[in-house]
Amino acid sequence: MQYLALLAVVVTVSAPAAAAEQTFRADGVAVTSTGVSQPYAAAIGRTVSAARAAALALGYDMPATIHVRATAGPGQKTRLFNDGHDRFNLTLASAKDLRKPAVTGIFHLYGLCHEAGHLAQYRPVTHHDWMTTAAAEGWAHHLGSRLVDAVYAKEGPTLWPDAYDYRADGMARLKRQLAGRNPSDTAKGAGLWMELVDLLDHKAVAALFKAWGQTRLDPADPGPALGNMVRLVGRGDARVDAWWKKAEPLFVLKRTGSQFAAKTVSPGDLSGRPVTLKHDDGVKAGQKSFAGSGHAVRFQVPDGEWYLRGVMIHGSRYGGSRPPDEDFHVWLCDKEFRAIADFPFPYKMFERGEATWVPLPIAKPTLVPGEFIVCAGFNPTGTKGVFVSQDKAGSGNTLSGLPGKSSSSFDVGDWMIRAIVDRPKSGGRRP
Repeated sequence: MQYLALLAVVVTVSAPAAAAEQTFRADGVAVTSTGVSQPYAAAIGRTVSAARAAALALGYDMPATIHVRATAGPGQKTRLFNDGHDRFNLTLASAKDLRKPAVTGIFHLYGLCHEAGHLAQYRPVTHHDWMTTAAAEGWAHHLGSRLVDAVYAKEGPTLWPDAYDYRADGMARLKRQLAGRNPSDTAKGAGLWMELVDLLDHKAVAALFKAWGQTRLDPADPGPALGNMVRLVGRGDARVDAWWKKAEPLFVLKRTGSQFAAKTVSPGDLSGRPVTLKHDDGVKAGQKSFAGSGHAVRFQVPDGEWYLRGVMIHGSRYGGSRPPDEDFHVWLCDKEFRAIADFPFPYKMFERGEATWVPLPIAKPTLVPGEFIVCAGFNPTGTKGVFVSQDKAGSGNTLSGLPGKSSSSFDVGDWMIRAIVDRPKSGGRRP
């Protein structure tokens, strides 16, 4: 199943796409499009408006306005994503990709509702990297399917310019998937969320999301704290407790910490002759911000006992003039990308504008293994984050990912992230 073609605005089959940017507004939505016809812009706006209104009526936190950016043109891939707050972005290889699913294989109306479902969860649960695909995508699949039915009830069968019976993409499809022989993890997750809504109601689930967003979690094992909130919202209902026992193994990602000890020393115990480890050439060739991921670099130290005493990152903040009132994180990890230590820093460390080197001193220098990874995670959205610079030629030591989660090589260049290490005054040997 594709969840992609959600938010686009596109041309009709018979009319050429307009080159100029255009805007369509409806209640609670603004659609800005390029290379798209007005009929599709209006259909997208009406779909998002109806989905937002339905989610609000169920009790979910939705933005005052959902901003949709849609661009169709050569050289682009058809893809949709949300920023977790109030924005959707859709790119299309061709405006024709917005035609009905029977032609394109892309479920436009369902996709828009799926993204609205994500906002209902991500807005209150701003830090959701503990969620598995079953938890996050399963929720959006469940609520998105319900919203499809609500949109049809409000807008009827002629909403989409290339008309089709989109009721088939709502709860009817989800129920067929659950009745199938081998449902996907996303469908299984959607089924579990459907069970919880049936046990409680939508307003109680919205309250649960708010409680989760305000709860301090242990990244290595967030399940107990999450479960406490489930039981609190469930008011002691044994059926809700039984539901969580089924859901937790499928919904919660446990990040196994490193077995390497997070030994620390005082800065005064170090030699004062730090060494800067780097792979980049110091020349910025590009920049990236990764939603749901991070920027990581592998390093090695010579034999002996070495401590991480600082990190330098070349980058710049984007978003509002005032930095968000939150921390980003730098992790020291072992070679298997398991966290040894977590170092939070305030967002205000990065300025907007031209990228610069930002020093991040480690208050308690921490022992590193012979091979280690430094990872920076900014929990970015479309409206706040940090662009981390990269050089031109990759060394093979750069990754994208977060500790304890899947990672992949980033071979476009090397992240301009450097590690500053120092040895004890008395020498010493790494355990």
